[in-house]
Amino acid sequence: MNISEEEFAPPPAGDPLDPLVGRNCALDLFDRALAGVHDGQPAMIEFVGDPGTGKTRLLREVAARARRAGVPVLAATGHDGHQIGQVLAALPEEPSTALRAGGPLLLLLDDLHGASPATATLLSRLAQAPPAGLLWVTAYRPRQMPTRVTTALAAGIHLSRRAVTLTPLDPASVAALLGLAEGRAAQRVHVLSGGVPRYVLAYRPGALDGPVAALRGLPAELPVDVTGAVQLDLDALTDEQRRMLEAVAVCPDGFEPALAAALADRGPEVTSDLLDALVAVDLLRTDPTEASTLRFRHEVDRTVVYRSLSPGRRRRLHATAARVLRELGHPVTRYAEHLSASGQCAEPATADALIEAAESGLVPRLDAIRWLTNVQRLLPAAEVTEPRRTRLEFAMADALVGAGQLRQARTLLQELTRRPLPDCDKRLRAVAARARVERLLGRPFDAYALLLPYRDGQVEPHTHFLLTVEAAIAGALCAAPDAAEHARSLGPLAERTGSAVCATTAAVVQSFVAAYADCGIRVPETLDRASSEVDAFADTDLARHPDLLALLGWAEYFHERERSALHHFDRALDICCRGGLVALTPWLLVGRCAVTARLGSLDRARVEGEDAEEVAVAMGIDPMVALARAYRAIAVAWRSGPAAARHLADTAVLDASTRRENWYDGASQRVSVRLRFLAGDRAGSTSTLLRACGGDGLGQVEVTNRACWASALAETAHKAGRCDEAARWLAVAEGYAERLGLRGQSALTRTARARLTLEADPRCAAELAAAAADTFASLGWRLEEASARLVRARALCDAREWSAAEVELAETRRIAELVDSPPLRRSVAAEQSRAAGAAGRLPAAAAGGELTLTRREWDIARLVAAGASNAEAADQVYVTVKTVEAHLTRIFRKTGVSSRAGLAALLVSRAVDPRARTEDRGSVTRRARFER
Repeated sequence: MNISEEEFAPPPAGDPLDPLVGRNCALDLFDRALAGVHDGQPAMIEFVGDPGTGKTRLLREVAARARRAGVPVLAATGHDGHQIGQVLAALPEEPSTALRAGGPLLLLLDDLHGASPATATLLSRLAQAPPAGLLWVTAYRPRQMPTRVTTALAAGIHLSRRAVTLTPLDPASVAALLGLAEGRAAQRVHVLSGGVPRYVLAYRPGALDGPVAALRGLPAELPVDVTGAVQLDLDALTDEQRRMLEAVAVCPDGFEPALAAALADRGPEVTSDLLDALVAVDLLRTDPTEASTLRFRHEVDRTVVYRSLSPGRRRRLHATAARVLRELGHPVTRYAEHLSASGQCAEPATADALIEAAESGLVPRLDAIRWLTNVQRLLPAAEVTEPRRTRLEFAMADALVGAGQLRQARTLLQELTRRPLPDCDKRLRAVAARARVERLLGRPFDAYALLLPYRDGQVEPHTHFLLTVEAAIAGALCAAPDAAEHARSLGPLAERTGSAVCATTAAVVQSFVAAYADCGIRVPETLDRASSEVDAFADTDLARHPDLLALLGWAEYFHERERSALHHFDRALDICCRGGLVALTPWLLVGRCAVTARLGSLDRARVEGEDAEEVAVAMGIDPMVALARAYRAIAVAWRSGPAAARHLADTAVLDASTRRENWYDGASQRVSVRLRFLAGDRAGSTSTLLRACGGDGLGQVEVTNRACWASALAETAHKAGRCDEAARWLAVAEGYAERLGLRGQSALTRTARARLTLEADPRCAAELAAAAADTFASLGWRLEEASARLVRARALCDAREWSAAEVELAETRRIAELVDSPPLRRSVAAEQSRAAGAAGRLPAAAAGGELTLTRREWDIARLVAAGASNAEAADQVYVTVKTVEAHLTRIFRKTGVSSRAGLAALLVSRAVDPRARTEDRGSVTRRARFER
């Protein structure tokens, strides 16, 4: 009974496949089947899946579960017919033997697709006459399953058969397998690996290094267990098949049979037979989009084979591939990798071809950097003429920027701008590129200062357009007064270039700058046109102009078009991941964090903020790190409360004083001050917030958010008792909201005015809050809607409109449950408690020493006197434990007792005023409605 038991022994400690994830359905099926075979009915479970889906790992888990249940286990692999023969010989021959021996028996047969004809015959006999109590669990690859074995299993008419297809893991399971929190790195690995566990583990070393490393694909060293698993498949090949597989391993983008024949130096017929054999064993697959192209079943398999080649053979194969592809007329981007890896970069023609390929923008940026580095290293100095050198350095700078190596790119561009280039336009393009790098580094003031000397020069139209684009964007981010003027001039400049891309870029940049300053343009129409034109571009076009999607997404966020902004952020991130464009990733992730937080997806916002911070830290962009923390703090505040988020927000602004003023730090400071205010730290909050906003003119605040922050200034002034100042800021907020015509900003000012008029005119406050809540609901701003409804509920209670207040609180609690916000739930509970207390307050004690407690205090006093703990009392009256403690403090002070026992004795010895009893009956109904 112990034959081959070690084959499915529990994995050793540290096994990378431990724990098993994403296979709960398969394990549940096994557990039910194991319980069902106790009555003697034999059963079969088939685990079906492609290579690497975890079939063997699943069988290990199955074996361990069976052993824990005391069930004997027999195990074998389909590749070893002798072993299977021994295992089957150990099975009981009489149907009742297994049950008399103590119950069911588990038979595990792995890799059944490798079974020989003789083994298939044995399996057919077993399937036709299985012993009683047998649970037969098998695993195989469906693409490689021989017909004879499929027929053998089909003979089991007396078996209860169930098949489970092991599908790829979802992103959450990928994150669990990697040992990471759910986030962008795990999602990226999920895309690259297809969710196949073996390939997930291949990317694990890079994923553990963070989102930037995950963007770069496979690590330099593959895990040993992954390499070993692929090597097992290779060992089953003939020498001819293996040499063919090695030859085509130099083609990461797939290959045609003609190219394979040239690489392997074989005739067409022999090549066709070898490729068919490799497809049959599922090492190669046809490209689903192009039937004539073959690819490895996964990039991990190709990489294992490719890295096993000797350096000399690699170079020869790459040289052959480059020659054949060039002769067949393929574009240079198709064979640039072969040119670079073949060592031919010392030839000027090859160098020019590689520079051309790197300039295309359609290849991964790290590949472009590698090609250009080889050219710089191998091209003789005599061949580095001035035009070629300049072109090479421009291409290298662009590749470095795309790969997120911004400081290296800045150094290279600085050298270009200082060198006396014969072509003035090229020098100015270097200035524009350097300004973009400064902006991406979070230094918009430096970018803008760099551009100022050249803004009015006589240059070629396209270069003038590029300079003006950067001046408009950087000017908006550093609150330059003429940023709007630059934005307005983009339309005529784009017409002079005659380029459709420039026209779209002008519309996008104008929409973006209009969020920060009044550009005098019709924003809705311009934004609509920008969105439709960008959506019409192919991904290959947008890969050449990646800023378009990022700027458009932020413009849409500021102009309250959150759904469209999410679409464009997601598309941009997808393009960046496929092209290895790291530079824009933190900017895009912060954008997603801001949008998802506004829409109430708190967990998603927190994860996006964490990923943005991690990428920004890896790239060394301190202002972007601060911005990511600030936006993440907003989500944390709604999930854990302002006090918990305050520290995170404060860390976002620690180093801001050492940098020039810019929008990134200003936004971070405003969030930090606001969270400190909400956490109860209100000392100097108005003046601090005013400085973060840029003074009385709110110059550091984007114009689309000035109504929001003016409203915040009004609230802080009101809390400080400066009513005239609060009224002035509220008027400023309403003025901005009216001019902008943004519904969300208008609703924010209504909510602020409702808070400020709550005490003086609760009915007016209720109407204002109701209008704001309706607007927020139509926009999908769930959290702001909940805040407005809380204000309305309090106003209605003050106006003694109890039923209407109940409706508002019930809806607010629904939103709190929907977004999973404990602080919001606590706010609802506190308001319900306050409302119930106001609705059912007992009258003052009559003569004779009657107790003067509120309705809620009576409820808590009776519960505590009956022996309930604070937590139990809180659950009964639907308030927090801290609220119960506060009520008890007041109860003890009013009654003069100092213990629970004393309170119980007091309640027994003293009567309650009959008038209070009468009022109690009316308040109980109201309180019950509040607590539902």
